[in-house]
Amino acid sequence: MRLYLPQGPLPAFYHYYPGVPAVVGVRVGERVNFCPAVWNTGLSADPPLFGVSISPKRFTHGLLLKARRFSASFHPFGQEDLVHWLGSRSGREVDKGQAPHFLGHLGVPILEGAYAAYELELLEVHTLGDHDLFVGRVVAVWEEEGLLDEKGRPRPGLPLLYYGKGLYGRPAEETFAL
Repeated sequence: MRLYLPQGPLPAFYHYYPGVPAVVGVRVGERVNFCPAVWNTGLSADPPLFGVSISPKRFTHGLLLKARRFSASFHPFGQEDLVHWLGSRSGREVDKGQAPHFLGHLGVPILEGAYAAYELELLEVHTLGDHDLFVGRVVAVWEEEGLLDEKGRPRPGLPLLYYGKGLYGRPAEETFAL
């Protein structure tokens, strides 16, 4: 192995990839926007908390601060073109609200085609380096039951994976219990 001692930003920071992107949906007035966030994580089961990390440079960042409500949807392999399109264009320049979606229980936009989606109320925002962690309390969960197993997990091979820099894939369908 080669040793690298960073003196600032890493030239490549993808060692922990792949990740399952959460497509963040937000609405302010009639303006709808979507932004894939591969830096996302569950934070607590009780209460149910989920976090997404968004750069202040992103159009979605300002909308999240105004709206204080958002969605996070998880999509199957096969929707990589749509997810990539949403992540490669700014909502400042294009109307991402034209993407097929519905409004959830809280009135937040949820991108269609997801196998699961959360509706969240914003609790806290933490600045962590060059991104802000938006911590939301899950107040509603949407599920496509036919795509999930008996425990509510996505079926093997289903989730869209993101490897960074426009590279997508899917997990192996082979699973085993330990």
